[in-house]
Amino acid sequence: MEDPNRLRELTTEVQSAVDAYIKSDDIANYEELQIRLKRLQVASSKPADMLFTFRVQPESSRGDRKCGDHYLNEMGVLDALMAKEGTTATAADLAAATGCKELMIARLMRVACALLFCEETDEMTYRTNQITSLLVKPGWKAALQLPEVLYPVVADIRRFLSSTNFGRTGAESASSAFEFSHGKTIWKVLEEQPNQRRNFDMWLREKRMHEENHWHKRFPPCVSLSSANLKTGPDAVLMVDIGGVTGSQEIDFKAQFPHLPGRYVLQDLYALKLNGATKHPEGVELMAYDFFTPQPIKGARFYYFRNIFHDWPDEKCAEILRNLVPAMDPEYSTLLIDDFVLPTKNT
Repeated sequence: MEDPNRLRELTTEVQSAVDAYIKSDDIANYEELQIRLKRLQVASSKPADMLFTFRVQPESSRGDRKCGDHYLNEMGVLDALMAKEGTTATAADLAAATGCKELMIARLMRVACALLFCEETDEMTYRTNQITSLLVKPGWKAALQLPEVLYPVVADIRRFLSSTNFGRTGAESASSAFEFSHGKTIWKVLEEQPNQRRNFDMWLREKRMHEENHWHKRFPPCVSLSSANLKTGPDAVLMVDIGGVTGSQEIDFKAQFPHLPGRYVLQDLYALKLNGATKHPEGVELMAYDFFTPQPIKGARFYYFRNIFHDWPDEKCAEILRNLVPAMDPEYSTLLIDDFVLPTKNT
């Protein structure tokens, strides 16, 4: 959050702009009001939330903006601006630091400032804000490269909907829009493109840092876990993270409860290939596993699914659970589903 005094200042500016617009609803007053509202929104929001919103806007409405942001990051312009954090930098300064043409920087910075990724304090003069500091992090840079595999899906969406009758009554279940466009699953594409797999994993780690969503801090029974009520021995499994990609939740759980006995197993479709793309989580076993096949780990204390079921239709979710149930110990195992639950209105 911005400095409270800055928030009050921006609130006053919004009120002044509202008064001017009420008095005369001409285009100049309208545009001024929109600018003031956006500035207040950015200042009062968490920077990560603003960038999440930017990422999920319809691709067609922001393609040119995304291209500009890609260029600024690829050419190191935002890094050069961050090096001037606390002061300002001119387009000439950024050109000298990056080897880019000054006029090109000025044009692209218009886009960045319009998106409020940084601020223009004077003609062709800029300064960082909270969002700039996030955009130069490796995880966010990785996120901005992922649309290279997503843009074709957006381009094909009309053809997908018309040719598959997706979602229509009586229509057979179709493959996903991604599979329709690429001819293969997203996991296969990531397997074939190691650089994008790295981008994907880096983005997930960055994204989860901002979610503040650790299941074990919200699940009351965790506090009563102890060696006395858990299985011990070399075959005892404390937690299986199914489809956990990077294993971040197991790592955090293990850090909070280091004294608990039992193994930690991370299951993912391409888990055995994670070593080449990401750092192997210490103390966590990797196992390649497809959750549409029977669960091989028997009698674990926790079977944990995070952000899995919202990606699948109900019949597929039921199939996943049917594959798990025979592996569970009715007197010991617990199924944990950590997922999105939307309100029934205003979502």
